[in-house]
Amino acid sequence: MRLNRNFVTPLITVVFLIVALSGILMFFHLFDGYTEVVHEILGLVFVVFSVFHIILNWKALKIHFRKRFFISATITVAAISLLLIVQQYNNPKLDAILLEKITNAPIGDVLKVLQVDSTEAVKRLEANGISYDGAVTMEEIWTNNKIHPKIVFDLIME
Repeated sequence: MRLNRNFVTPLITVVFLIVALSGILMFFHLFDGYTEVVHEILGLVFVVFSVFHIILNWKALKIHFRKRFFISATITVAAISLLLIVQQYNNPKLDAILLEKITNAPIGDVLKVLQVDSTEAVKRLEANGISYDGAVTMEEIWTNNKIHPKIVFDLIME
């Protein structure tokens, strides 16, 4: 398939608008849980079509790359990105802190906090072929069984 501006330009425009809108909704925590998946998946689509856009417009873009503004814009965006990463590292979000604590806490304590009967949780895990033996933390359950953490939490919370 040959790249075509008539296809790439409208598609990248629409995907950009949806990624931008979902990013704004995520920033203000509106429709949490719904916007995240749209933002992530269409973000990947946006990257793919951005590459196509760059390929289609390479000659014109090379002119911009040579300008002083491009270099200063690149440095500015890189610096802002680095500052945001450092800020996030030094002040992690509450959900990341809680997830870390739950992941590494003793299983009995986690089940109490989640108000889940431990006997029932073990039955559900074992019924799905997930071994509970030897695990001290929630993380050890999914690590020992080589499964995704969401599967463990979904079974425990049933």
